Amino acid sequence: MVFMKRFIVLILALVIGASAFVWAQQTKIAVPAHPQWEMHSVFPRETTPAIYEQVSQQELQTLASQGWELVSVMPFVYRNEERGPALNNKPAVTQTYPAYFFKRMKLENGKK
Repeated sequence: MVFMKRFIVLILALVIGASAFVWAQQTKIAVPAHPQWEMHSVFPRETTPAIYEQVSQQELQTLASQGWELVSVMPFVYRNEERGPALNNKPAVTQTYPAYFFKRMKLENGKK
């Protein structure tokens, strides 16, 4: 009889302990664990075939004033031109046109 009472008390203690452990694992966080980001890319414009225009400084400043954070700049177009007199070995000039990548926190209901 004493053994049966101890066994029941032990089982009840284990069940209560397990339920408390499971209940403690529940989270009630309404906001996402990680911030949500908006991404924006700005590429050089092709004015005519194989001729590009750099992104204007004014456009980059406008994006910065709107809360966009510059994340990365990388060459998007490499353009090689030969310049100089029409001899056998013209010096080549390489020009790059970079692309710009921005991020900002996602706007929710018009708020940042």
